[in-house]
Amino acid sequence: MAKVVDYLLDQLSRLGVEHVFGVPGDYAFPINDAITARADMRWIGCSNELNAAYAADGYARIRGIAALNTTYGVGELSAMNGVAGAYAEHLPVIHLVGLPKRAVLDEKRLVHHTLGNGQTTAFYDAAGHVVCARTILDGQNCVQELERVLATLRRERRPVYIGIPFDAAHDDVVMPDGDMSLPEVRSGKQAAIVARRIMAELERSTSPCVLPGILTARFGCREAMRRFLSRSGLPHATMFMDKGVVDEQAEGFVGMYGGHLVQEDVADFVEQADLVLTLGAEMTDFNTGLFTQKLDPERIISVMAHEVRFGDGAVHAVDLADVIEALADLADTVSCPAGPGYLGMELPPRQADEGDDGVIRTHTFYAAIRDHLRAGDIVVSETGTVAMGMGFIRLPEGVDYEEQSLWGSIGWATPAAFGMAIAAPHKRIILLTGEGSHQLTVQALGEFARFDCHPLILVLNNDGYLIERLLCDDGERYYNDIASWDYTALARGFGGKDWQCERISTPKALRQALDAVRPGQGTYLEVAAPRYDAPVMAEALGEMQ
Repeated sequence: MAKVVDYLLDQLSRLGVEHVFGVPGDYAFPINDAITARADMRWIGCSNELNAAYAADGYARIRGIAALNTTYGVGELSAMNGVAGAYAEHLPVIHLVGLPKRAVLDEKRLVHHTLGNGQTTAFYDAAGHVVCARTILDGQNCVQELERVLATLRRERRPVYIGIPFDAAHDDVVMPDGDMSLPEVRSGKQAAIVARRIMAELERSTSPCVLPGILTARFGCREAMRRFLSRSGLPHATMFMDKGVVDEQAEGFVGMYGGHLVQEDVADFVEQADLVLTLGAEMTDFNTGLFTQKLDPERIISVMAHEVRFGDGAVHAVDLADVIEALADLADTVSCPAGPGYLGMELPPRQADEGDDGVIRTHTFYAAIRDHLRAGDIVVSETGTVAMGMGFIRLPEGVDYEEQSLWGSIGWATPAAFGMAIAAPHKRIILLTGEGSHQLTVQALGEFARFDCHPLILVLNNDGYLIERLLCDDGERYYNDIASWDYTALARGFGGKDWQCERISTPKALRQALDAVRPGQGTYLEVAAPRYDAPVMAEALGEMQ
């Protein structure tokens, strides 16, 4: 007869979970032991729970699902920031929490990792705000509760919390009579009707534009969305959070739309459209250029996770993936005017700064990165000025791009990149981070080395929190300064003994270092940059404050 912890891990394995990120703890030992005993699952120990949660976030972006394991109280609270980010960004992370014995919880005993006030379910209650479903398992409820929680995870693409008391982990699972699985409700018929209505609106339009969004990736329909764009020929732009969901080399790609914060040519094209079709795009502050967009709601059709909005009206209980699949099937039935071509920013070609021994400016740094990218790369940009610089680089075809603009937790990128390296061991991970963010979670370098990952890491060092310097009324305020580290010593200090490490201060040296990158070897480059040299978007944000 199956035990609770084994039955749970069997279900995770069926969903495609092959690795579990976490930090061990005494309440979680039954879960830790069960994971390490399996041949189809690997324990990925991290240096702290926050890094483990960020790594699970990164893994879920590549694999579509991830698992995280922490102990009760101190462990789960340390991970909560990362879990909250996964919630905001629609990433299905399964948080497995090892709890004290049932009698401890029920009798409110004052054991370690509690608050000392008898509130033994305080952390479970707190987690309710950052997960889409939660449960505490035992042998009696295991089957039904797992079906419910995992069905919610699949529908919402957000984290779930599964607690297992120490003495419940090896309960025998009581199998219910009959089939207890919840029927999967699909909206295919309704989606086809909605798709035909959208296509009719597009056919009547004389100047349509599409804004594809990140939810097409989260809900597993990015390829269908790209097929729709390719077959229809519709011009399209992406917003800041949505970078990389489309092929930016495609003929119909116009550029990055961010309201009127930057790139007026793109804004003018999008906003003059008589019909704007958004596909899984969210109108966040960064997506809309701090709400400077001028889109007429009456001219917008918005396809979201579980509804489609036509102006002020809405069709509910229809799923994003079903609608986009139906649109892709109908795409060649619409005839639309050609778009204007690419209107976005253009960085200088490689020849423009070859041999330049001056300082590394924003345009030379991001141009060098652009020229170095190749199909199959996974680029991870830290929140802040780095993501703002990369946001306006036209990516080569076949490059996967990841950042965290909605939750925007500095330090996310380094451990998230590690999670992506575990998820895609045969792809090259390129991590771009600022030195301020890097200091928050730098221990993840040890995980890269321990698990034999070989990333290319570029740490842009502009002597402090640049985005904060730009946003506050006096950039020289002391709180924007950080400790000065010997960054090139970090990789080796954290275990990357054979990594190529170098401090770069000129455009020529940067190009040469990137040309010297070799497969199978970690590369860590500290790139020195002027204190206030910033991407256009970051400067525009500063001017609006």
